[in-house]
Amino acid sequence: RKMMLDFMDDYCESENHDQQEKGPNNNKSAFDFLYLPMDFRTHFNKGYAFVNFTNPRAASKFWKAKDNQKWDYFQSKKIRQIAPATIQGKDALVERFAQSKFGCEMEEFLPVSFCPPRDGSHHSLRCHQNNVGHLIRRRTI
Repeated sequence: RKMMLDFMDDYCESENHDQQEKGPNNNKSAFDFLYLPMDFRTHFNKGYAFVNFTNPRAASKFWKAKDNQKWDYFQSKKIRQIAPATIQGKDALVERFAQSKFGCEMEEFLPVSFCPPRDGSHHSLRCHQNNVGHLIRRRTI
C-alpha cells in the first residue's frame, strides 16, 4: 500500500504543481480512499486497486495521463488499465468495505480513507488515515 500511496501522492503533487503554474484552480487532484487488494498468503497485490478522486475532473485527468502505460514506478512490465469502479464516492466505498473481514495479519492490507484528502502536498501526508474493515488474525497452532 505504501508504494501505491507514494505513486498517487507523486502524481497529485506533480499535477497540482503544473495546474498552479497555469493559475488558480479549484479542481485539485486529490484522493480520499485507496484499497489495494492483496493475496494474504503471498503478500503480493492482486493487480488492481480502488482509488477515489475527490472530483470527476481529477479522475479524468488521471485516466488520460496514466491509462495504458507501464508501471515503471514499480519496475513491472505490466500495463495499467484504468476503468471507473461500479461503486463511486468515498462514503459509498467506506460503507461497502466497513463490515468486510480480512484474513490477514497487517493493517496495511486494509482499505484506507483519508481526511482531509491526500493531494501530494506535505500537509496531506499528515492527514488522518482511517483503516476500513476488520482484521481477522489467523490462529497459529
